[in-house]
Amino acid sequence: MSVLAPAEQLSTEEALLLELTVQRDRLLRKLGRQREHSLALWEWYHGRQAYPEVPGKYKGDYRLLLELARTPWARLVVDTIAERLHVQGFNADDGAATSDAAWRAFNASALNADEWLVYTEALITGVGYVSVSADGLAAVESTFEVTHEPLPGDRRTVAAALKMYPMDWAGVTWAAELYRPEATYRWETTLPDRHRHGTHRFPVDLTPEEWEDVEWTPAMDWASDNPAGEVTVVPFENRATVLGGGVSELEDCIPILRRIDKLTLDKMLTSDVAAFKQKWATGLKVPKDPETGQPTEPFKSAVERLWVNTNPDGRFGTFEASDLRQYIEAIDAEIAALAAISRVPSHYLLQQNLANPPSAESLVASESGLVAKVEQRQRRFGESWEEVIDLSLRLGGGSEPGGLEVVWADAEMRNPAQVADAAVKLQTIGMPQRALWQYIGASPQQVAEWTIEAAAEELARAALPPPPAPTPTP
Repeated sequence: MSVLAPAEQLSTEEALLLELTVQRDRLLRKLGRQREHSLALWEWYHGRQAYPEVPGKYKGDYRLLLELARTPWARLVVDTIAERLHVQGFNADDGAATSDAAWRAFNASALNADEWLVYTEALITGVGYVSVSADGLAAVESTFEVTHEPLPGDRRTVAAALKMYPMDWAGVTWAAELYRPEATYRWETTLPDRHRHGTHRFPVDLTPEEWEDVEWTPAMDWASDNPAGEVTVVPFENRATVLGGGVSELEDCIPILRRIDKLTLDKMLTSDVAAFKQKWATGLKVPKDPETGQPTEPFKSAVERLWVNTNPDGRFGTFEASDLRQYIEAIDAEIAALAAISRVPSHYLLQQNLANPPSAESLVASESGLVAKVEQRQRRFGESWEEVIDLSLRLGGGSEPGGLEVVWADAEMRNPAQVADAAVKLQTIGMPQRALWQYIGASPQQVAEWTIEAAAEELARAALPPPPAPTPTP
């Protein structure tokens, strides 16, 4: 490790390089911890979490049961929220032209197809990222490659962000890019053989403390100016706290999920060894194998066979089988706790009342907690989308958009017939037509198209000659 000169002896360029190096290493360590945390949470989402705890000597014998005991409830907790997050358009303070430009920028970056990626990432790990390039195109980033730090004292402003990614498929050469308001700085490194992987999809196995020991060298394009004047990496923090940082939706659920996995394993073990009646017999002379001298089974069970004992004092009997209902009830109790903590409606999780499904009113009531949670995520993620589109418009077209507001699809699953009936009743009390279209869930693009069509029909009716006057009856 090189010895740094005192700050007063450094030139301006050397002082900047020292500042950048310290910030880069700090973010590299943070990225290392973030990768470890994210990898564990993604394992739960994919149903590849660690096996339930059993004595070590049984792990080999019951490997199949251990595999089957891993339940994928974590995916349902995340997907139930993510599937209700959908951007329909944007409203701008300075008119429909900016709203249309914002929606075109959103679609030009294929975010209408990829938005669920950033939601899923944020819900699982606590934070997702979207970056905006110099030409105004936005892209969803991975928490395995990108991290950031807020401005001290201002959690909403990103002071710097870092991205580390492989430059080849073998994971030999890696690049680190430090994004700051004034410029983007880039380093490259070649990792030792023990830290290389055959695919870039997984992180290198460096501990957070080892990351700063990697020898980085400035790349050929060492620094490039940032025309935006701010960091062009936007975080999407889930359940953001006042002190900063997002929280995963799975953090509170994992202890419950572990209990469910353990009870599921216990149920399958009981089913495997004690869910059928064991038979016993007394008063038997047990034969022995003539070669080994070991006792052999006196009976072989089959449909066409009977067990016969010639000893008049001999008896046959069976042991009672273990009742699996106690395990099922215990699992259902844990699933009910999962529904309460995650606010996933219970009818998504419990399967006991399929023969008597709940009424429409009870379904709406049971989903009220989920709807409230989704609407809260919409408010938080909406601020991030507004910042992304603001950057896209400024970098892509040079325009300064007015205040943008995200228009989300309705988080509540509503009956179309009931919505239409309510809209007709609202129309009778004088609600404007445009507001009615928004009430039934039309996107800003649909509202604009219907407004034009309605105006055209009105003009067409005005151009028609008036109907002839009725002929008076003699």
